[in-house]
Amino acid sequence: MNGWSLSKGQKAGSRRAVAGLCALAVGLFGAVVVEPALAQPAATSAASPQQDSPSKQAKTSGQRVEVPEKRTESSQTFANPDGTFTIEQHSIPVRVQRGADWVDIDTTLERAADGRVRPRATAMDMTFSGGGSGPLISVKSQGYELKLSLPGSLPTPTLEEDSALYSNVFPDVDLKVTASADSYSEVLVVKTPEAARLPQLQRLELAMDAPGLTVAKVAGGVIEARDDLGALVFTGPQPIAWDSRGEAKAPTDDDRAEAPLEGDKVAQLPVAVTQDALTISPAPALVNDPATEYPLHIDPTLSFAQEGRAMINERYPTTSSWNWAGPEGVGFQSFEPWSRKRLIYKMRLGSLTGAQITSATFSAFETWAASCTAKEVQAWQLTPIGTGVNWSNGTQAGVWKRMLDSAVDAVGRPECTQGGKWLEFDVKAAVAEEAAASKSYVYLGLRAASESDDMAWKRFRKDVKLQVIYNTVPKLASARFTEPTAACSTDATKPSRLNNTQPVLHLQIVDPDRQSSFVQFEIWRNGKDAPSQTVKSSTKVATSTVDYTPSPRMNPVRVNEVVGWRGRAYDGVTWSAYSGMCWFIVDVAAPPAPRLEIADTGEDPVFLLNDRVSVYIKETQVDQNYFRYTVDGDEPTSVNLPNENHEASFRRDLTKTGPTVFRAWAYDRSGNQSGVAELEITVKTADSEGGWRIDEGDGSTLADSSGLRRPMTLSAGASWLPGDHWQEADLKKDWSVRLPPTDSAASAMTNMLDTSHSFTVSARVKLSDQGGRRIAFSEDGAGTSGFTLGAISQDLSDPDNRTVVWGFSLPGADGTETAIVRSDVSPYVAGDWVYLVGRYDERNRSMKLDVIDSLAHTFYAKTAPSAPVDRAGVLRLGVGSVSGTTYPLDGQIDDVRTYPGLIDDDAIFQDDRDSSPN
Repeated sequence: MNGWSLSKGQKAGSRRAVAGLCALAVGLFGAVVVEPALAQPAATSAASPQQDSPSKQAKTSGQRVEVPEKRTESSQTFANPDGTFTIEQHSIPVRVQRGADWVDIDTTLERAADGRVRPRATAMDMTFSGGGSGPLISVKSQGYELKLSLPGSLPTPTLEEDSALYSNVFPDVDLKVTASADSYSEVLVVKTPEAARLPQLQRLELAMDAPGLTVAKVAGGVIEARDDLGALVFTGPQPIAWDSRGEAKAPTDDDRAEAPLEGDKVAQLPVAVTQDALTISPAPALVNDPATEYPLHIDPTLSFAQEGRAMINERYPTTSSWNWAGPEGVGFQSFEPWSRKRLIYKMRLGSLTGAQITSATFSAFETWAASCTAKEVQAWQLTPIGTGVNWSNGTQAGVWKRMLDSAVDAVGRPECTQGGKWLEFDVKAAVAEEAAASKSYVYLGLRAASESDDMAWKRFRKDVKLQVIYNTVPKLASARFTEPTAACSTDATKPSRLNNTQPVLHLQIVDPDRQSSFVQFEIWRNGKDAPSQTVKSSTKVATSTVDYTPSPRMNPVRVNEVVGWRGRAYDGVTWSAYSGMCWFIVDVAAPPAPRLEIADTGEDPVFLLNDRVSVYIKETQVDQNYFRYTVDGDEPTSVNLPNENHEASFRRDLTKTGPTVFRAWAYDRSGNQSGVAELEITVKTADSEGGWRIDEGDGSTLADSSGLRRPMTLSAGASWLPGDHWQEADLKKDWSVRLPPTDSAASAMTNMLDTSHSFTVSARVKLSDQGGRRIAFSEDGAGTSGFTLGAISQDLSDPDNRTVVWGFSLPGADGTETAIVRSDVSPYVAGDWVYLVGRYDERNRSMKLDVIDSLAHTFYAKTAPSAPVDRAGVLRLGVGSVSGTTYPLDGQIDDVRTYPGLIDDDAIFQDDRDSSPN
């Protein structure tokens, strides 16, 4: 009944030698609920690509082979030679993982470096006090820790195998803590009746620390600790107490501290639960009863996992005995106090959900029988039960659903069959039912065939086994076509439309067993009761999910004939169910080509660089399903554009000058492609809104070569010098103007350029021998020019290695130079011409600077942090301002241009040619 035990060497039969001693056993939260540890397979490595799968090894060797990645603390899975699998599930952990290795459970206690006492290898992470004022018990599960402490300081324990004995924790009271595979027990041993009445034991309070958990007593006196999401982490039934008046009818190695012997008197104990304490009251019916024989025991039990076991006893109909330590009895025994018991087991089904069950065997180890006359014990299927199950609620109508199997035997007595024996029961019906219903557990019970015959009484160990031979039936999914790519229609009146008379069929097999499998396809094309063709796919190597394609292809299908197909999979053991029917019709006629047009372009459209146009694809027939297009390509490159209201559209930024060709295709419901629709436009650079070639050679006026009559006027200090020669042979003189630091040229017209929108400015510049920032071209503005183009900085320290950083800048709303794109540090020879081009793209807020000298064309770019502010001033050559400071050129300037938009590289070099003499 409980998870606490005395040492293995202490014999129940020795209690008469200590008559007069009183033991009060107290054990709370003896184990934990750790669902993930048992629900998930261990993290072991799967077979390497060079190693055969366990299924193949088993088939080759004729012997079953373990599937290592499915091993857990309480189960093993084996591949069988016939293609099935066997899972062996224990009711308690039998191993624990340490790193990549598994080790057997070892409950031997040892002192750790931190002074705590720990078992060597158990499924539950538990530690016990090494003496002193620390917690008596600490258990961990799912990231939570729960600690229980007795009042006062504990003595240093004496360790013996799996038990730690703390002597005289109270006067004449010892404490014994015992570890098991998945739980522990704590037993207070009260040595005299007087000690049983000590004040410390009349209201025994255990301090509790359970951060993050809510601890409460629920129906039936069960104690539960749940996390914030309500998930159960720790649990235990209401504590019970029993005395030692029963006679040992079973072998003498039964430990009364683990469970009452038959005939012991049992009583429930009141328990109060708060968030920080558990308080247990004594059992006056036992302490004050003159017939009581000592020791007494108290037993609150918790289990390590969701798997569990329960003993129900008609003698104590409201007592819950979850995860008893055993052995425990089944049937009726008549000596006082009498009892009538049944045993219940909650067994995990693991990966058996949806599996085909070949066999299922439930094994329980019988340790003792009332006589050597073989008597029948039965295995039953139960409805789900919980930790609060007792005789009253556990024997109600419908709880014990059906008898599954029985065994007739009598073992354990030395005069007949000594040593005990595994009894096996066929429970296939129950396991198959729960697996088919996708249940995680099956509930099995043991009861005597006659519950009034005291000679049919038997005892069983707590550990039981469930061995299931199964095969997971492969499942089919993702029915579709792959050549051509198309979805599957399950409606014969609305078949999928394909443009291939021999389409490739596709089905996906999902098989958790990872068996080698194949698919059998049936082709239904004659409207009769049998398929016209059967196609088998190749057999695939074992993986968890496999895509299957038949080989060879299906026979050619006639155009406009409705054809259906379905498939089923075979993994060497079991055929899957057929997939649903998939219907299609073949249509290979191409639809007519669509039309292309660009909206709102007028009779003589003009397309400028960086314009954004909307292109419309118009259909000519209803059968057109979607469209695709390309720009300046020969094949469609776009995504599918659905046909909405007989058309589709897309937008395109015109990023290059010259011809741009749009091509589009229509596709019908079968995927047939139409002929091509074609539309060609010509993209050009915006006309210059100001161009000054500066080729006059004398005078104070710079003519506007754009034809818009926007001349610039030179100040008195400007002078004429030879200009920038861009061709190898000059046919006429090319001029430039020399602008000293005190002089400039300016347009007569203000606000010629809107710098808040896309624009381009360019100029050829020759620097003097003066260092510092030099602005060649700008637009006047308060504080900071609307743009600047020129030299940002110069290094003249080495006349033979002069360098310069060129720049193009824009102002922000605060009047400062918010954005600037700089060139790398570049070598500059005094007297050389450099062609500078600044471009601002309003749509992308990108700034670009081209630096073209006699050696290279270098490009720089950045993103403006905010939109620039337009200035309303005049355009000015030879000077600019930044944050109130003026920066004159002190150099020569030639061939200046502005554009109300962007120009591309071709246009930049065209400017070179146009500005050259001719």
